[in-house]
Amino acid sequence: MKGSSGRRKFRRDAFRALAVVAAVALAMGVALFLISRWQRRRFAVEAVEEPGYGLSDEGDDDRIEYEGAVYVRKEGVSAYLILGIDVSGPVRSNKSYIGGGQADMQLLVVTDDQAETWQILYLNRDTMTEVPVLGVMGNVVSTRYEQLCLAHSYGDGMEESCINNVNTVSALLGDQEIDGYFSLNMDGVAILNDAVGGVTLTVQSDFSGVDDSLVQGETITLTGEQALTYVRTRKGVDDQTNLSRMERQAQYIKALFAQCRQAGEEVMLEAYDAVYDYLVTDMGSGGLVELAQTMAAYTELESLTIQGESYLDETGANAYELDPDSLERTILQLFYEQAAE
Repeated sequence: MKGSSGRRKFRRDAFRALAVVAAVALAMGVALFLISRWQRRRFAVEAVEEPGYGLSDEGDDDRIEYEGAVYVRKEGVSAYLILGIDVSGPVRSNKSYIGGGQADMQLLVVTDDQAETWQILYLNRDTMTEVPVLGVMGNVVSTRYEQLCLAHSYGDGMEESCINNVNTVSALLGDQEIDGYFSLNMDGVAILNDAVGGVTLTVQSDFSGVDDSLVQGETITLTGEQALTYVRTRKGVDDQTNLSRMERQAQYIKALFAQCRQAGEEVMLEAYDAVYDYLVTDMGSGGLVELAQTMAAYTELESLTIQGESYLDETGANAYELDPDSLERTILQLFYEQAAE
């Protein structure tokens, strides 16, 4: 009888526990539903006429018409998005739907297997575009017309944020496919710089009062901290705009790529291990080494930027409005070729 009574007591306790779990789950579900409704109301944007950045096509993404000529998508073209995140320390999930950190440096590496060339497109972090807004479940709840750098701030600061940034850039470039991404927290720049033996360049800006070891016009091999200052600093250098900083970033990236190609596969793998805690990527060390080998074997073409106009928005923040013609020509140059007659 004692054993039977114990089993009945155990069943009652189990049923009570299950009832509590069910009640908690129901409460969480209701809370998430209410939060989702609140997000939609808070982030809802009115349908407004923004500048049309898409290429004029008739539903066929492989064939488009521009200024009376027909273009077809190139075969064997791949694109990889590289992001520099303005966050200190190693990467970590913020377990939130916002606060992933801004992507202050964004560039697209585009390789062409047929032409055996590669090219960099530098993207201005202040570019105004439609940015997907993510909710607590990682789903898109709306979009906002705001700076490109904010695309990474939505999500968990890890894969969610990177994918949101990838999707934003893809849409900005006429829904071109992006084949991989590499995101590095800014502190990782110093570690990467030193892991490949330092990066040599000629200092092109006046850093007086910011870092007096960076003397304008002098050719030096940057230490890690100097490299971070060189690519990150905007206040007190040049005209303090992002356009000027992008020029330094472009110079540094070109010199870094050259150093990586000289360093060899073994050094590249060691560098990958050194910055592993500071990066988020869907490529892995093998994919990055393969990309580096492709870039070493192919011919580098002149880097590209999309022309536009800088201004201050209604909040006083820096903004950059892309020139539609420049955007279309850039997309055509990277991903399309003129159709044969």
